[in-house]
Amino acid sequence: MFLLTSLAILAGFVPAVFQQPSTFVVRDVRLFDGTIVTEHRSVLIKDGVIAEVGDASLKVPQGVTVIDGAGKTLLPGLIDAHVHLSQNLEVNLKQAISLGVTTVLDMWNAGERFERMKGLRISDPPNLAAVRSAGQGATVPGGHPSQMGGPPFPTISKPEEAQAFVDARIAEGSDWIKIIYDDLAALGMKVPTFDKPTLAALIAAAHARGKLAVVHVLSSERARDAIESGADGLVHLYTEPAATPGFADTAKARGAFIIPTLIISHSLSCGMPKAAEIAADSLLRPYIEPASRKRLGAVSPSRGTPKDCDGTHATIRQLAARGVPVLVGTDSPVPGQTYGASVHTELEALVATGLTPTQVLAGATSATARAFRLEDRGSIRPGLRADLLLVEGDPTTNIRDSRRIVAIWKRGLRVERMSYGE
Repeated sequence: MFLLTSLAILAGFVPAVFQQPSTFVVRDVRLFDGTIVTEHRSVLIKDGVIAEVGDASLKVPQGVTVIDGAGKTLLPGLIDAHVHLSQNLEVNLKQAISLGVTTVLDMWNAGERFERMKGLRISDPPNLAAVRSAGQGATVPGGHPSQMGGPPFPTISKPEEAQAFVDARIAEGSDWIKIIYDDLAALGMKVPTFDKPTLAALIAAAHARGKLAVVHVLSSERARDAIESGADGLVHLYTEPAATPGFADTAKARGAFIIPTLIISHSLSCGMPKAAEIAADSLLRPYIEPASRKRLGAVSPSRGTPKDCDGTHATIRQLAARGVPVLVGTDSPVPGQTYGASVHTELEALVATGLTPTQVLAGATSATARAFRLEDRGSIRPGLRADLLLVEGDPTTNIRDSRRIVAIWKRGLRVERMSYGE
């Protein structure tokens, strides 16, 4: 722990233990508390925690800093429900928080990088996004993502191996269990994947240890298989030109959540890439580090047409209409996506399907916190940690206002945004 702390200081990432949260009030602000919108509210932050929420006349203790919220909106810090941190994970997390994402959920990592991630989870530096991780995911020999190369990793072949596999992941520090149930046919490839009995055994093994089981799928048939086998959630939604009948009802009946990663479908399969738009946005670009900017500019042409996503959009509307949690995740840094910035693009894409801005913002805050059992964040109410985002304007009516960031706090500490210039 001392080594981790020393390295963090040298790198400029000062651990929370060396800073004291301030006491301050955001006064007379529009408040999105993670669920509903109210006007002319004031929020008192004390010792890194939300102490009180009241109206504009909230009594302010003498000497406490007052931040004028007029014309602005205060939201919980955003949560990206699907990322993969790179070897430069501190840079990734700094970029994310500089763009208002105070927590990221990593969906596959292992080895030395995962050990560093666990250290950051403990130290929870105030100027890096907080991180939780699935650690090493479950796949078959030769299954995704082994085709991407890299060092060998544990796999599983049959139901009888499920509990031992899950127990090993929990011992390593996985916060939940991720399962790959996909042969990549949707991407024009073909790799092995689980049979249904092994899928069900892995989900049962995770539940036996009190852990969530989330599943990677890219087809409607496999999505239904996963949910009917007891999966808590899907970390992607499939691309299709017409909605699969009854899928939303199945998800609702089983209590599952869905992370559509819609901008991935747009980029890979529906001829609607957003990389150039992200790279050119003056509200996002300054906070995207140079290597990520370069990757945004080197994206392969997108396949398909917008009509290929019509069914995906319809399914998202059906899920939301039935009360199925639709969470915001980006799969960064897959081609065309990058930490923090792509959350704002996913918010806009989900609104364009017909969801309301408040539904989508809940999917990036309170709904994700509930789904992944992050009980101390995701909402603005007394007793929760003060992970907060203050923006100019009203993203609850114009979702693009989420990009007009005025201030970010993590546990009540003001985040110094890392700008790389134009």
